[in-house]
Formats: sequence, structure tokens, C-alpha cells
Amino acid sequence: MKDQDQTQRDQQARDIFLRAVEIQSSEARAAYIEGACQCDAFLRSRVEALLENHRRDSFLETPAIDKPTVLSATPISETRGTKIGRYKLLQQIGEGGMGAVYMAEQEEPVRRRVALKIIKLGMDTRQVVAR
Repeated sequence: MKDQDQTQRDQQARDIFLRAVEIQSSEARAAYIEGACQCDAFLRSRVEALLENHRRDSFLETPAIDKPTVLSATPISETRGTKIGRYKLLQQIGEGGMGAVYMAEQEEPVRRRVALKIIKLGMDTRQVVAR
């Protein structure tokens, strides 16, 4: 029974977090959390921990390369060992109409393996990149 209660409380914290993260105003977000958690200190601390992790781990919102890369007239060929920004290509794992996907190793701020999509030349319009 305890495990079921904990699972329900974790789900409740996730639900509150998912709604709170969409609220842009910090004052409105705080008011929402206050109302949703009421006097449940554990629930409130769990939601705040999820929000803090979300703030720290915004890797999707930061670009892979700090400044735009200027393309040269020579064709680019991505091969094993090629470095793109802070990523080192390890192997190609897929290819499609928009580009190719590589297994790569991120070297900083943490060392980890990632999937990196390289968009084909001509496919780098704002609409395509947004997709």
C-alpha cells in the first residue's frame, strides 16, 4: 500500500510540475504551486526540486555550437572523428531526407554519448530547423 501511495504522490508532483513549468510569470507560477500543494510540504518540496532540475538541465534550449559555423565552398564530409562544436562524431546511425544522424560524444560540460542530427545543405531553413 505504501508503494501505491508513493506512486500516486509522485504522479501528483509530476502533474503539478508539468502545469507549473508552462507558466511564464514567476509570481503566477509560485501562486499556482501554493494553491496546488496547499499545506503539503513534502509535495511542495518535490515540485520545487523538479522545477530546479528543469532549470539546470535546459540542454534542448542551448545551441550545440556557440556561434554559427561559416560554410566553406568545399563540401563537408562527416566521418568518424570529425569534431562539430563540442561534439565528436563516432558513427552514423541513420540517414533520411533532411540529413544524417550520428552517435557522437559530447565533450563538455559533461562527457556523454548523444545523437546528433546533421541537416543537409539547403535544408537549413527556419521552418525545417524548427521541425
